[in-house]
Amino acid sequence: MPHDGLFDLPGAKPATAASPDSPISPRQIEQLRSAFEGAAITSMDERQQIIQESTGRQVENIRQLFSREVMAILSHIDRTGRRVETTQNSAWDDREEDTWIDKL
Repeated sequence: MPHDGLFDLPGAKPATAASPDSPISPRQIEQLRSAFEGAAITSMDERQQIIQESTGRQVENIRQLFSREVMAILSHIDRTGRRVETTQNSAWDDREEDTWIDKL
C-alpha cells in the first residue's frame, strides 16, 4: 500500500519503539509496591529475593530494574504472595481471645 501522507501531521516525528532496556517507570514502581503490599509481603529481604528470582540477576535497588521485567515480577508476586483476606467483620468480631466483657 503506498504511503500518501494523509495522516502525517506537520512537524510530527515518526514513532520509535521503546527500548527493550528502558528503565522502570515511577508508575511501575508503584505497581510493584502495591502488589507486594496486597500480597502481604513486607520483608525487604523477601521482596528482594522475589525480584531476583524473577529477573535472574542481582538487584540492589528497585530502580535498577528494567521496564520489561515488571510483568515477570508481578506474576511471581501473584504466585507466591499471601493474599490479605478482606472481611466484613470488625476487629472486635474477629478477635481470637475472650475479653473481660466476654467473661461477664
